[in-house]
Amino acid sequence: MKKALVLVAHADDESLGVGGLIQKLVKAKWNVSVVFVSDGILTVRGKIQNNKDDAELACKILGVKKPKFLGYQDQKFDAYPIADMANSIMKLNLDPDLIITHVETDLNVDHRIVLELAKIVGRPKSKPISILGCEIPYTSFWNARQFPANFFVDITNELETKIKAFAQYKNEIMPYPHPWSKRALRVVAEYHGIQSGHKFAEAYQVIRGYENLF
Repeated sequence: MKKALVLVAHADDESLGVGGLIQKLVKAKWNVSVVFVSDGILTVRGKIQNNKDDAELACKILGVKKPKFLGYQDQKFDAYPIADMANSIMKLNLDPDLIITHVETDLNVDHRIVLELAKIVGRPKSKPISILGCEIPYTSFWNARQFPANFFVDITNELETKIKAFAQYKNEIMPYPHPWSKRALRVVAEYHGIQSGHKFAEAYQVIRGYENLF
């Protein structure tokens, strides 16, 4: 059985960026693990917001087991030694064939650091390990750098479940036209469908890929 690691910074990134592909991997009998580098608790909006329970509900809807939280403080990843963070991931012994993570064009510093962690954890020392970078709406939009989409996944049959999973995040879902609204997620998927010839799609950047990626 092939193994996929969804290695993302914060609770909600898995649904926003990978919610469709997670479902497709599960349907294809992959073993999918979701790991959040953060502790799932936000303290940067003037009040404490705990997203851990919502993350567990979202992952259940997407068809994956209970996610793991590594416990690093949200929006302060740059305060930790990157080697220590990488070691905390490697100690999970997940042995992925595919890592899905963030991209370097992302506005959010935590996201960019997690990409570096993925590159460290995903070094192909003993076997090929593919790495895909996902798009997080708004942090990918607002950095004056276009998302480097070069790989598309048809999520026509998975879009509604992706939106339902993200809707579990009561602290994060917003009214339209915010990118984190139900309608906006559908618009983004439609846009990537236009780019790729599907009705609805998710966009990714291939950071490292092999002929047997899927």
